[in-house]
Amino acid sequence: MGVTAEQPAPNGWEIAVAMNAAIKGVLGAMGQSGHVCRTAIPVETTLDTDQGYEALIGQATAAVRDLVLPGDTVIIADKVLGLAQNRIAPAELLTTPDPKTVDEPTRQVMATEWTERLGFPVTSLHLLIADAYDSPEHGASAVVGCLDHNRAAHDLARSIAADGGPVVDVIVSDTDTGIDVRQPLIGTLTLGATPLGATAGLNLYESMRCACAAEFVRGHDLGIPLVVCRPAARCANRPAMGQHRGYAGTLDYGQEGGLTYA
Repeated sequence: MGVTAEQPAPNGWEIAVAMNAAIKGVLGAMGQSGHVCRTAIPVETTLDTDQGYEALIGQATAAVRDLVLPGDTVIIADKVLGLAQNRIAPAELLTTPDPKTVDEPTRQVMATEWTERLGFPVTSLHLLIADAYDSPEHGASAVVGCLDHNRAAHDLARSIAADGGPVVDVIVSDTDTGIDVRQPLIGTLTLGATPLGATAGLNLYESMRCACAAEFVRGHDLGIPLVVCRPAARCANRPAMGQHRGYAGTLDYGQEGGLTYA
């Protein structure tokens, strides 16, 4: 799932879908769009990743529970989930060599080596989305990325809906798109941001659109780990909202029925 050794170049429709998702994401961030992201609402909060994954899901739920409406989409940054899962590596993971400076077969070898060294699963995709992190305990480090993005999205959606809460979709997103290594992270071109995992009420295009809107709202250092995308009324009641995607790992074009509705 996700990055494979060889992927065909995106066709014209894939490029058009990615471009439209990015542009409509900008408009959504400005509150001037429609569809699944009429507007994007930042959630400024501090999530304590040191308390572990289950605690983080609870914190994220508490941060959005009184804000979200049925049919909304909650976007959470991949990095905070990776930190909560304690998927932390030495800083050299990013430099010896930088995973983005080698070819895909070499990255796969590196992933196997880092899996053995760290004691938790590391894939080629995890190496591409790894990010620098200043660990209070270890100093300069790297966050490898969330394990099983689709499950994490479902875990948060289920937590928000518990005890009569609203049914929403959830996306786990990241800034990386794979463009700089010409490797689409989810099997299709993404621009601006990549939805790495999502619940089942969104197709890939809708997920890309919300991820882009969230990225433009979240920024780099504004303290916004969560964004709520509010849909137009006609898009608020989607089949399978909040349900598990049906397969583990990252979103994968090869396991989807298509990019959009047709």
